[in-house]
Amino acid sequence: MPSLLPFLELGVATGLRSMIAISRLAGTLAAEGEGETEGRIAGVLSRPWARALSLAMAAGEMVADKLPMVPDRTDPGPLAGRAVNAAIAGHVLATRRGEPRVLGVLLGAGGALLGAHVGFRVRRALTRQAGLPDLPVALCEDALAIALVRHALADWSARDAGGRVAPAGSPGFAHRR
Repeated sequence: MPSLLPFLELGVATGLRSMIAISRLAGTLAAEGEGETEGRIAGVLSRPWARALSLAMAAGEMVADKLPMVPDRTDPGPLAGRAVNAAIAGHVLATRRGEPRVLGVLLGAGGALLGAHVGFRVRRALTRQAGLPDLPVALCEDALAIALVRHALADWSARDAGGRVAPAGSPGFAHRR
């Protein structure tokens, strides 16, 4: 049975920061040069221009998120974008792990919807009801999104001969950071 956690982690992280999972996947695929063998979507993400663009978009989002004029992540447009990005990330991860792609797509998108709504409500409660300043709360959100993506992709290069993710500690298990 496949582990569902990495797909949900990518989704929740994308719900918090819409470009974080795509950016990390693009960077990893470009560094490995294996995107073309991982499918059409991964092939596009593995290109140097996609890596640069997604990194710039992720960095821009992390800055813009702290500005008051940015629309709520739970508004229809931003929410749909997060769901689509998480579905793409889930698809790429499922392809890499040899899991059903529909599983990655649905769990990624569902995780994004969950992450966006819960993140929005928690941040609002901490800043408005608890009186905490927004910037430190937003920076904690950034750190959580980064940690979720790092954990979800921790076993990225650990695959057995059948293309399945090899368990930690098995021969050939390696982390790429």
